[in-house]
Amino acid sequence: MAFLRHNAWLLLALPPTLLWFAAVNSTVPDPYLDEAFHVPQAKQYCDGRFFPWDPKITTPPGLYFVSYLLKPVLGCSTTGLRATNLLCTMALAWILQRIYARRLPRRDSTESQWLAAHSALNTVLFPPLFFFSALYYTDIPSTLAVALFYNSFTATDRSSLPSHNKRRNIRLVVYGIVALLFRQTNIFWVAIFPAGIVLVRELDRGHAVVKDSMYRGVAGFGDGWLSIARTSWKMEVLYVPPVQNCSLEDYAKCFLSLATLVLKLPRQPLRLFALLSALSPFLVILLHFALFIILNGGVVLGDKSNHVATIHTPQLLYLWPFSLFFSWPIILPHLFTQPLAILQRCAPQIRRLMPVKSSISASPRFVVLTGFTALALLMVKYNTIIHPFTLADNRHYVFYVFRLLMRPWWVRYLAAPVYVTSAWGCVQGLGGPPVEAEDSAAANKIVAAESSTTRTTTQGPNVSFLLIWLATTALNLVTAPLVEPRYFILPWLFWRLHVPSSATLTNPRPGSEAEARKGSDQSDKRLWLETLWFLAINAVTGYMFLHRGFAWESENSKVQRFMW
Repeated sequence: MAFLRHNAWLLLALPPTLLWFAAVNSTVPDPYLDEAFHVPQAKQYCDGRFFPWDPKITTPPGLYFVSYLLKPVLGCSTTGLRATNLLCTMALAWILQRIYARRLPRRDSTESQWLAAHSALNTVLFPPLFFFSALYYTDIPSTLAVALFYNSFTATDRSSLPSHNKRRNIRLVVYGIVALLFRQTNIFWVAIFPAGIVLVRELDRGHAVVKDSMYRGVAGFGDGWLSIARTSWKMEVLYVPPVQNCSLEDYAKCFLSLATLVLKLPRQPLRLFALLSALSPFLVILLHFALFIILNGGVVLGDKSNHVATIHTPQLLYLWPFSLFFSWPIILPHLFTQPLAILQRCAPQIRRLMPVKSSISASPRFVVLTGFTALALLMVKYNTIIHPFTLADNRHYVFYVFRLLMRPWWVRYLAAPVYVTSAWGCVQGLGGPPVEAEDSAAANKIVAAESSTTRTTTQGPNVSFLLIWLATTALNLVTAPLVEPRYFILPWLFWRLHVPSSATLTNPRPGSEAEARKGSDQSDKRLWLETLWFLAINAVTGYMFLHRGFAWESENSKVQRFMW
């Protein structure tokens, strides 16, 4: 009963998923697009024949192994193979619910469990992910495998005994290698990203009092550069203020602090050994991946000629409007902070009508916006890559986006400020929604004490997390010449997992009046808007796929369909 009570929200994912699955299998019963490669290969695996390999398939055979294992239950017809993703979608919702719950105060309470389940429901409804729940593609099982790894990574062991740590490390290695069986780029999220998190956690051994002294300044933070380096070296403390209200200098200071601690490691062989021990699961995963590359002669399986790794930095620019388009319900409060601050300053009575703490300082400075916009313009001018597939296939929405960006030529440069402002909104979203004025003082008092740790806090992630996420995302995206929404799924997922809800903005002391008030309203109204937005997009894209087919002159007898 407890399981059903805590996971009842997840059952709401069944109606849209089943409806979409039934509609696709009724209207498009035959394999479509990449399914024409995946389905025959899977049926070959179902027959117990693991060779030969279709050279058009570039991803590892994890999806086909899953279908092989589920053959007694689902069979190996096209519908049965597609049902694999249906089951994986529900499993993904359940795993995500567990991850979200760890990020909430009073995680075992009914209210927090329901809030976590609602966030998980929205995540599986994420349109570029949900669309493939009814098709035989690798995206959902691949995402599920990474989520299983991250769930194990974020779980806290009750014991610190070596035997427990050893079992946990073995689980991480197994989950990491399983994730690599679905997609090669998962290496960044099961090795590089967690290694960065563990590195920061192991290096930071400072006390709360020292952290508090580092964070004090004009805006709550702002200790001097030399002082930060000296304190980091002497006290082994990392400068990691929370993302909320941080300036660009805070990220640079965090990097300086981290570099200082790394440079000190050679003087501490015992700490260096302990660090390597903590990083050992990820190093093992990296070694296995390196062995695969050597044996395969490259990262890509099959069609290597059309998937040559290259430097494509504008991929990082495309991520931000992509995230803003889908997640504006989560980011929306931050988009109004500057105009609201100006209104409240000009007319103080507006604060009574809109009691949201807002500050012009929370908005990006003009010089920062100008600098990043100039950098974006340089990236667009000198590193824009148009893969032959991008403008050759009008079945994908990216085709129409790039046709708008390329014609006329100046539009691609006009988009640069959009990239930068979208990035700012997404980063601000990690700081949580703007707080009400009556709660702002209490929230500010616990920022320095609680959010300086690398572990999950009630104030959202800190600057070290954002730097690690950005680095991992860059490694994931910039080597891909082809622009596809599916490539952005995992960067978006890890961003979304760490966006704090309004219920986590403050964590009042037990028994306080604030706790009683907030305990009765552990909801986040943004989640409802996000649910409606995702359902609307899924309805439109589903209708376009099912009922707005068209024909190519070269293939008049075959219906072409719009898809992500």
